[in-house]
Amino acid sequence: MKVYHFMTSRDLKSISYAFIVNDINIYLPDNEDECFIAEKLLCTECNSPWHTSLLECYFCGELNYYLYLCTVCGKKYSITNSNVKCSCGDSNSKLIKACVNEKCPTNTNAIIKNLAKEEKGVFDLNSTLNLSLTYCVKCGSTTNHYATFKIFVLNGRFNESFDLYLSNHPVFEGDVILFKNEIDGKIMYDYSIYDPKMNFEPSFKYNKIKQITDELFFHKKR
Repeated sequence: MKVYHFMTSRDLKSISYAFIVNDINIYLPDNEDECFIAEKLLCTECNSPWHTSLLECYFCGELNYYLYLCTVCGKKYSITNSNVKCSCGDSNSKLIKACVNEKCPTNTNAIIKNLAKEEKGVFDLNSTLNLSLTYCVKCGSTTNHYATFKIFVLNGRFNESFDLYLSNHPVFEGDVILFKNEIDGKIMYDYSIYDPKMNFEPSFKYNKIKQITDELFFHKKR
């Protein structure tokens, strides 16, 4: 019978960092040192990542494309060049972080347009004319949800019965058990969403944590 042991705190941190690298939020549960919580905000309709770091225009919903726009001629420049001046040479020219949607009220309505100029553009750091993304950039849905898993990690250096460990530790239905093993000099992984009614034998078919996070969070609605 194969036996497993749960990983050391150092090894567990290494796996949790791999989740972080793949843009998964990680939390450590209180009074538990053999697992971590993995969480990601997803679109309810298409299960794509929900980009809370993106900003949208309050008036039209257009995304922030990180561009400067000349208030005179409308030419656009990347904000990575902070010293740029518009080539139009007009003395009234100002570069603001404007909404790029030409039909947006910030570009068509005189009163709102002047307000946007006063705030140095819709997407200026201190502007009140933007808000965090309220829709999915892939499908347009306005609903989202958090996919959350408790992750336990088992190492292939076998010294403890898997069944014995499960009987003595708080692994519950729906928790994820991630298996790690060295095979032919390569680190391989497998995982199972724990169901006490099912037997699972890891086949170690994954060579990257990203393959697991993609399946857990993005390929299926759970």
